[in-house]
Amino acid sequence: MMPFFALPYQILFHDTMAYGSQHHTVNVKLQNIARETILFASRVDGREVWQEQLKDIIMLTREVYSLNLAPVDLGQKVAVMLTYEDPTHSTVRLCFRIVRFDGQPVACGYQTMILMDRETQALVGPPPMLAQYLDAARENSLVERLAEPCFAERARGGGRWLKDIFPPEIRALGAHVANAERAQATPKIIDETLREFDF
Repeated sequence: MMPFFALPYQILFHDTMAYGSQHHTVNVKLQNIARETILFASRVDGREVWQEQLKDIIMLTREVYSLNLAPVDLGQKVAVMLTYEDPTHSTVRLCFRIVRFDGQPVACGYQTMILMDRETQALVGPPPMLAQYLDAARENSLVERLAEPCFAERARGGGRWLKDIFPPEIRALGAHVANAERAQATPKIIDETLREFDF
């Protein structure tokens, strides 16, 4: 089973176009919300550490891609699910799946992030708050399982590759996260069996 960082989101008035569904750029906005939430909500040894660990690092988003697949109307809910792929010493690709409350895929896409030293601009490795999710041996690893071709290639290819990005169990997980009751509608790491992990 593959864990995802997942969060629910309800489409609001400022997210919509004149005819009532979300603006195409909202799917990139949702990528950014998921990215920022995991970065600033993650803990290491139970401590909030982002201010300490990111004070000397610049995170540059080098590229962003979104394949938009379906509309979401005002007031409807979605789940934004994040994994990582292709980590190197100083770069990582964030992979995103957005699923509507009824299990319909809304969008998939990715962002490639480069990590640099704030003073020297030299490339640096990920801080522990990020590196903890890039270790495939950990049970809360968020390393993407799709490979050969990778998630990014499948997202760019669309069509027949979408069934690999959105198999029935991932669509069901997305619907589960999107439909969570208010008390449970919080960011979490969760797999297709609905098992939750610390983050």
